[in-house]
Amino acid sequence: MPDWSFQTVFRPAIVALGVERGRRLALGGMGLLSRLPLGTRVIQLLGHTQPDARLMIERNGLRFPAQVGLGCHFDPQLLATRALAEFGFGFLEIGPIKTCPAARAGAVYLDAAAESFRLVPPQSALTPAAARACLVRAGPLALSVFARVEPSSPEEAKQMVAVLSASVAGFVTPIGYLDDMLAALAGADLTDREQPALFAAVDAESWMDESRRKHCVQAVHDGQISGVVVVAAAGDVAERKIGKAGFTEALETTRDARAALGAAPLIIGAAGIHSPADALDYLAAGADLLQVDSGLFFAGPGLPKRVNEALLYLKQETERRPNESAVLRPGGESWFWALLMGLSMLFGGILALAIASTRVVMPYDETMSGLTRQRLVEINSRLLSFMTHDRVSLAGTMLAVGVLYTALAYSGLRRGLHWAYLSVVASALSGFASFFTFLGFGYFDPFHAFVTAVLFQFLVLTVHAHLPTRHEMQPPNLHNDWRWRANLWGQLLFVVHGAVLIVAGLVISTVGMTSVFVPEDLEFMETCAADLVEAHPGLVPLVAHDRATFGGMLIACGVATLLPALWGFGRGQAWLWWALMLAGNIAYCSAILVHWFVGYHSLKHLLPAYGGLAWLWAGGLASYWFMAAPTSVAEREWRGRL
Repeated sequence: MPDWSFQTVFRPAIVALGVERGRRLALGGMGLLSRLPLGTRVIQLLGHTQPDARLMIERNGLRFPAQVGLGCHFDPQLLATRALAEFGFGFLEIGPIKTCPAARAGAVYLDAAAESFRLVPPQSALTPAAARACLVRAGPLALSVFARVEPSSPEEAKQMVAVLSASVAGFVTPIGYLDDMLAALAGADLTDREQPALFAAVDAESWMDESRRKHCVQAVHDGQISGVVVVAAAGDVAERKIGKAGFTEALETTRDARAALGAAPLIIGAAGIHSPADALDYLAAGADLLQVDSGLFFAGPGLPKRVNEALLYLKQETERRPNESAVLRPGGESWFWALLMGLSMLFGGILALAIASTRVVMPYDETMSGLTRQRLVEINSRLLSFMTHDRVSLAGTMLAVGVLYTALAYSGLRRGLHWAYLSVVASALSGFASFFTFLGFGYFDPFHAFVTAVLFQFLVLTVHAHLPTRHEMQPPNLHNDWRWRANLWGQLLFVVHGAVLIVAGLVISTVGMTSVFVPEDLEFMETCAADLVEAHPGLVPLVAHDRATFGGMLIACGVATLLPALWGFGRGQAWLWWALMLAGNIAYCSAILVHWFVGYHSLKHLLPAYGGLAWLWAGGLASYWFMAAPTSVAEREWRGRL
């Protein structure tokens, strides 16, 4: 459920269903998907969320693949633990855990204006045994799990430690329960495993209480606890607020805690992180780790990915060495061969366009089919015009693919962007597979086979060569402003656009392998399929070859549009915006113009092209201000933070 689908479709649906019902439905669906074969892989591919290895940190014996984690309030019933572990988090907090939770939790209300939730007691909670069963069902996770526990007595604390200590890396407990948990851990039999870490959860109110603050500081200095988790204030007895409302107080508490605790203990900022800017504010205040919960609803499931990108950029810029330069060996890097493949596609598209606009058929076409240009005209006076419209449309799509490959290679692979590499490879493989679609008619195009063999070598070298380490990152987006929200609609439109192109390519390839002609084609040529079949045995294979090739090229173009739309949309990615717009306009305009040039005016036949062009511009306009417009304000903010 990436941001482009969550913010535009699923979040309004969740609000319409009711917050609690919608949450259960969404998390239950994600949990079900994660249990299916390859389900977690699908989640990874949709969000491309795995954190960069350079974000991994180790502190106090704990290892975190990323600095941002998930708080317990987002999924208190652990419906989608395995799925959420694939969202780019470095750790998960589960709970709250109580030995005797209420049979029915209180209502949850949405306060959209304050970007907060109001929780009416009693709060949803799990028993220790139920929490352990959920973790066992989720299976091994590649990140640490912490349990938020709220024991009401020393005996309950001992029970929680006994049941959960083998399943979690540590415990988080409100400061009021700290003594009970310290006693339980001290008396626990942990000879066969490491001592779980313990964190005290503090809010602004409890931290201002001098006796509690001194007790917490002393426990940290004595090595009894690993650090503190700064949470939002509990509020009054009637309800509790979770969300942006507690951000400012928690940020100030984080500064005070760092000053009191010193540099070594871990501090986790865990209140009101709804944007990458909020995360950076916590780090500047002294937090080591970050924890989101309500932010996944108000900003979207892509928030941890966006935070990771901001942290990676911060790390890259602060650690950049002066006069840093890389040795350029183009022949050993994948971008060089992908670039050659893209440039070759551009050259081939221009050549195909020139041929289709002049003589239409090549000498080898005449030899293979046994039909001369004159004979084609004799069979049907509009046959050459019909073939022109097919071949110009193919050439336009080939040019579009060439534009996308060239841009992805030079501005994507050259910067070490893995998603750009996958986009080129997946698209090229689908395109090469289409070579076999027209062989069923017995038509073997030697020139097509030669070009395919040459380009396939470029693909093999692209896969075999080295993908550079990621560098030259653009300053990531930090805020959930109108540009970002509009871009999510644009991203949704481009995702749908790429998927529709793939479906259209499959349909056209199927037509090319079966019936070859559609009713509008026969109406344009004022004939019927039987007459064309009987006219010459080489005619249908010749046209089928064009149709199947065009369908395959359309599939390749769709893949090269869909995957960048899924993974590559980001602030300042102007090169990708221009590549998608240029490629789309070339393909659609060439197809539309050639239809009008040859007199093929069927509205039903041209409607997909008209609709696709309008859809392309709608997506482009929605994304422009985020991806391609000047970004001086954001750059000034980043300079200030650096």
